[in-house]
Amino acid sequence: MAEAYEIKGEDGTVLEVLAADDEPRGEAAEPYTAPEPAETPEPAEDPEPSVEPTATVSIASRASWGARYPDGDLTLTGPAVEVWVHHSVTAQLPSDATVAAEAEQMRALESVGQTRFGTGISYNVVIFPSGRAYQGVSWNRRGTHTGGRNSTSRSICFAGNYEANSPTAAQISTAAAIYGYGKDRWWTQGAPLGGHRDVSQTACPGRNLYARLDDIRAGEGSTPPSPGEPGGLIVDGFWGSSTTRRLQQELGTPVDGVVSSQSVAWRDVNPGLTTGWRWVPDAQGSRVIAALQRKIGMASGDRDGKIGPQTIRALQRYLGTRVDGVISRESSAVMALQRRLNQGRV
Repeated sequence: MAEAYEIKGEDGTVLEVLAADDEPRGEAAEPYTAPEPAETPEPAEDPEPSVEPTATVSIASRASWGARYPDGDLTLTGPAVEVWVHHSVTAQLPSDATVAAEAEQMRALESVGQTRFGTGISYNVVIFPSGRAYQGVSWNRRGTHTGGRNSTSRSICFAGNYEANSPTAAQISTAAAIYGYGKDRWWTQGAPLGGHRDVSQTACPGRNLYARLDDIRAGEGSTPPSPGEPGGLIVDGFWGSSTTRRLQQELGTPVDGVVSSQSVAWRDVNPGLTTGWRWVPDAQGSRVIAALQRKIGMASGDRDGKIGPQTIRALQRYLGTRVDGVISRESSAVMALQRRLNQGRV
């Protein structure tokens, strides 16, 4: 196994340490529990109905920054049970840095992981001071970010040195959005978020970022538009607002990330349909679904703008995936659609 890679400051402080897992599956030694919030306010006597957040998470794909090396060393099954915040201790780009400069830094980070471990970039997602986020090692692949816990956790890395610098508001907002969005997708609903220093002999993620972890845990946040190729979608098999927005762009319908007026009868049996879907008892249909029905060759009399088994089966046949009339979690049909959208087509 490759030795751990340490990055030290001028005073000898270990600012970051990257390592592979000792065991094939990298079982975590002890579960981590994040600190409890100081106080939870009492709910109002008559709370308003909860509103599904419409903010979407936008993460530039590996292709957008020019990934050249392996995507980790192992395909992982099931969601992570912990999330770790890191800093890269590489170049401290300004908040107005160009996408090209950020992509160059992503390739530099990838070179470090490839040289030390032979498995490409170490971290799952990297956030720059601009607030833009880039996919590192894919969510379902093992990286080398938190030694001994790589198979059971995922990582959110801030590009730069946060022992010496302060994270930007845009970075904190993006990290909060990713952490919240990842629950029940890339990690469990209850997966705690901690700093790398909590489980390793390192100052990572730096004192200034470590002091902001509560803001990431509690914040709702949002991410700026993803740079890169036309799609920039995460191919995760969940059809949320980002996927809808790209579909609307390709089909020439109004772009708002919302699939309006869909029958609530189909909501619970299609768990892969997530943010931006508007479920109502008396559905009237959506323009983007009607346009999709036309695109995939459904008869004119069947183009009602409503998702349901008939439309889903037609979409699955069109995409060449399993035909069962259901959009499941991590749906292969949605993954196929997302790949097409990232290529600028439906």
